[in-house]
Amino acid sequence: MAEREENVLPGVITSITVQKNNKERYSIFVDDEFLLGVAEQTLLKFGLAKGAEITPNLFRKIQREEGRFAVKSYMLKMLGRRAHARKELFTKAIRKEYPREVIENVLDELEQKGYINDADFADKFASDKSKLNKWGPKKIKAHLYKKGISKSAAEQSIQKAFEEKNLEELLLNLVLKHKRRFLREEDDYKRRKKVFDHLARKGYRSSDIYKYLDALMKAIEQ
Repeated sequence: MAEREENVLPGVITSITVQKNNKERYSIFVDDEFLLGVAEQTLLKFGLAKGAEITPNLFRKIQREEGRFAVKSYMLKMLGRRAHARKELFTKAIRKEYPREVIENVLDELEQKGYINDADFADKFASDKSKLNKWGPKKIKAHLYKKGISKSAAEQSIQKAFEEKNLEELLLNLVLKHKRRFLREEDDYKRRKKVFDHLARKGYRSSDIYKYLDALMKAIEQ
């Protein structure tokens, strides 16, 4: 495209046509030669129309805008599938090899417009994982950290998710669900360890498990 730019620019737009494979994009022709494809918002932003002149400087601005549009479209597509934390979107965009500066710029815009909100994301993630997956605080916190949620935000979200829950009842339900498997272990010490390990893998704190372990063992044996 750079070589084509040197050959045809500056030049006058002779036609703009809707692309056959993507009705939301347009092909720009300068002096009856294809120059580049752009989104509708790029046409509007730069006032591109038949008869307008495109200079090398304007061409570079259009390219930058198209790059930004590609990043924004990708992120909105990801957000359309599910909520994302800011760091998640950043990591995914970097893997697509988009420019870091453009990524940060688009993320700032999406954050300002409310498309991204790490606090709300953390609240929903903690609530869903505690209710649907029966994850404990430690596991939820670890996953929130991986998604770029700050320590304070993660702890606040976890507190909200568990503040009205009966922890002993939660642990009891998790254990009784696998009662038969635990009872197959006849050795008391090994059985206790299996129960402890099961709850620890679900993300519950060691102190909480030990606090209710005796009651849990009695429930299993009844």
